[in-house]
Amino acid sequence: MSRLSASCASFVIALCLAPAASADILMLPSGQPQVLEKPGQPVRGMHQRTVVQRFGEPLTRHPTVGQPPITRWDYDGFSVVFEGRHVIHTVVDAERADLPRH
Repeated sequence: MSRLSASCASFVIALCLAPAASADILMLPSGQPQVLEKPGQPVRGMHQRTVVQRFGEPLTRHPTVGQPPITRWDYDGFSVVFEGRHVIHTVVDAERADLPRH
């Protein structure tokens, strides 16, 4: 087998064995996200323990997905998104459009 053929064969084998890239996508039902202010909402960096202490137990705890681990907790009127154990986003439900916008 020529050196070029061996290199091509090695490349094809490596390509076939490589894991496929993937991503988790969070779809918002309202379409376009809006930045809204809600006094007292969980802020970026807040620990899950602090969120539970200040806002109580969530209505729903969705399963953790992906790497890094992303988790969503749903409360009445908003959802909190965590990376690991820390808040990265708070999303106000679309029905809460009465809140002031940034």
